[in-house]
Amino acid sequence: MANETPRFTSRLPYVIACLFGLTLFFLDITYQTFDPLDRIKINSQNFIKSGLSNLKNSFVSLEINFSDKKILLNENKNLKEQLSILSVIAQQNIFNSKLEDVSAPHRIIVFDTDQYFCCSNHRMFVEKNEKNYQKGFAMNSSGLIGQIIKDHPNSYELILLSDVDHKIPIYNKDFEVYCNAEGSGFERLIICKVFMDLDRESIIGQEFYTSGFGGVFNKDTPVGKAISVTQAEGNEYEIFIEIIANPLSDERVFLFKPT
Repeated sequence: MANETPRFTSRLPYVIACLFGLTLFFLDITYQTFDPLDRIKINSQNFIKSGLSNLKNSFVSLEINFSDKKILLNENKNLKEQLSILSVIAQQNIFNSKLEDVSAPHRIIVFDTDQYFCCSNHRMFVEKNEKNYQKGFAMNSSGLIGQIIKDHPNSYELILLSDVDHKIPIYNKDFEVYCNAEGSGFERLIICKVFMDLDRESIIGQEFYTSGFGGVFNKDTPVGKAISVTQAEGNEYEIFIEIIANPLSDERVFLFKPT
């Protein structure tokens, strides 16, 4: 078996490295040769710290602005609800009532707008709150929209005035017209059928109000205006009435017990 040839490592590179390090150390102490590098290092550290601080301040400022915006949105929402309540009070002619005397608004949970615009079934589901209503009528800030038809565990089901299965007692005092207006199945339209001789031109634009019959709607609540009249057989006339209220105008409605 052959012996391994001995290897000898030169010490010269280590000596040169030591001398080079001592030279750099001497130059730094004597002439402060590397002070610019130290200043660059310090300036870099300060720049990074400043940048991080500015970034942190930006995030804090953004969070504050977001919080302020959220507060403003909530205040705007509350003001809108208060205006809706005032509008309902005005419609009910109870100007002396206080805001707390009016029921809290009920949030709309389900309202199938496709069904509302295409078909004859016009229903709406609203959340319950602290008050219970076995029967009553519903309004939003634009006016009378319908009545309670069913009491579900977590919601009230409303039938809108325009639903084909709905009827509402209304009248016009100038023409002494009384009828149970039927829902047409079209948005914001009801039909009042009467057996009397009418001046069709004069009745256009006339306002109709709830008559108070039936025990659901308070008397003299505005319902709508006549927009057209057609004559059927004999003295039967169909008065088409455009409903004042728009169920799409608000996200909440107000429920009332009849008085």
